[in-house]
Amino acid sequence: MTRPAPLSSKQDLIAQTGFALAASRQPRYAFNWHEHDCAMLLWPRAGVLDSAWRDEAGARRRGRLVRGQALLLPSYIEHSTRAESVAQQHGELYLAPELLRSCGARGVLLLDGAAQAMLDVLWKPALSPGAAPALIAALIAQLAGSRPAEPLPGEPLGPAQRWISGLRQQLEEGRPLASVADSANMLGISTRTLQRACLDAYGLTPVALRRTLLAQAARQRIALGETPARVSAELGFSSSGHLGRLLRAIDAGQPLSVDAA
Repeated sequence: MTRPAPLSSKQDLIAQTGFALAASRQPRYAFNWHEHDCAMLLWPRAGVLDSAWRDEAGARRRGRLVRGQALLLPSYIEHSTRAESVAQQHGELYLAPELLRSCGARGVLLLDGAAQAMLDVLWKPALSPGAAPALIAALIAQLAGSRPAEPLPGEPLGPAQRWISGLRQQLEEGRPLASVADSANMLGISTRTLQRACLDAYGLTPVALRRTLLAQAARQRIALGETPARVSAELGFSSSGHLGRLLRAIDAGQPLSVDAA
């Protein structure tokens, strides 16, 4: 059974005005699957974002976002986002669902010049709070006429990227991670071949990559309010002490950044 995505609530942030703005310049940004209790507009200012989400029918979708594009999701839609480069800047606009009643746009959108200019103004710290509501209303009206972006063609994934993608899916579904040897068998390659592929693609061994993904998933779930005991049990650790040792050993400032969703 698929484990529900953790809820990252934004109700406290949007309670007064119906919207809230967040900006990120975090290097190697990565945030695994979660959902919000409001709508969200996500857009890059610099760098490329790799986003995945489940649409309202439950189908898994993926898009690469560059400047001039934005991802608009309704409330309670599972999604994940990571930067494809070390340096990145992106904005997140959280919106009460009623603000989007007249806006039928969803998914990855192409921003016209007016919408992009409005988002650039929202980013500026000098914007008067009194000017924000009118600007948000104008932005939503502009987004209503936006065209959906054509999906960008992707290159076939190598064995290391396919393995990482499989591990992430296991974590998202709450299943214990397969061993390196079992993973290689499922990919139809030898353990030695998987080892070489991981070193070539990421400069890390499969064991180190597996530990890094476990640490990322654990940190994000704990940050969203789950107890270490529950997280350690669901990720396959015999005790929260073993999880604690892993988190101390893996540098939180160097999250793994890969192209696979």
